[in-house]
Amino acid sequence: CSKLQRTTSGRSIAPMAEVESIDRPDIELQDPEAGMESPQGEEKPMPPAWREVYGGSKFDVRSLFPPFTWLPAYVRFMKGRATSGDTEKMGELPYSMKGDFIAGLTVGLMLVPQCLAFALLAGLPIRAGLYSSFAPLVIYALLGTLRQLQVGPTALISLLTGQALDAMNLLGDEERLAAASTLALLVGLVSLLFGVLRFGFVVDFMSHSVMSSFCTASGVIIATSQLKHVLGINIKRHKYWWETAYDLCKNLPETDPATALLGFTLLAMLTFFKKWKQAGN
Repeated sequence: CSKLQRTTSGRSIAPMAEVESIDRPDIELQDPEAGMESPQGEEKPMPPAWREVYGGSKFDVRSLFPPFTWLPAYVRFMKGRATSGDTEKMGELPYSMKGDFIAGLTVGLMLVPQCLAFALLAGLPIRAGLYSSFAPLVIYALLGTLRQLQVGPTALISLLTGQALDAMNLLGDEERLAAASTLALLVGLVSLLFGVLRFGFVVDFMSHSVMSSFCTASGVIIATSQLKHVLGINIKRHKYWWETAYDLCKNLPETDPATALLGFTLLAMLTFFKKWKQAGN
């Protein structure tokens, strides 16, 4: 019997004893903590997003106005002349004129009705929702740094704004609108100051459990406060969640059947389409 084993193609290979003694090539594994030192003591480069925050780079005035950076890169990419730096800044989502048009159309169709509902959640006139639907997008396009972000009012911000106005005992529409505008201006100035100081790193130290609990509790409060519109029940605004829940249960016999049928049907359709989209992915 020959010491050499042959493959199906007839070529000789080393004996089994010799195969075991052959040194296998070392495979370098990627360190999940990019930017940290590997077990061999070699320092890995930071990802671009981390390097911009923690790399200690010199301050550049152009960083305060991101269009000076991304707009030339966008134009070069559309012309097919993108550089390696443009590709690095672009990330995994490539620049696309068609994609941007579809995204803008989608945001326009969805954001306007959402903002109308957010205005009701904050106890403000409907027109406040229209103002807040397009103004933040224009400002963020000039000062924002994340192109995948959809800015504007959210359910949580509307809820906190409504509670702040209720705490001030503001009942009239004009009073609430003026106070909400002042609050939005102050929050915008503080956010602009934090952006100039690059203070966003604080988010890295927030616990995931704290944020998850906060969002879950906010969802319960928002759903309870909006359930009166789904059922067609007229109840006044309350400061605390349990007061709203108690008043809602007490006036449950006053439910309008047509309104409730329409509301729960639309809710079922939204849930179905969400599950359908996730199943398709």
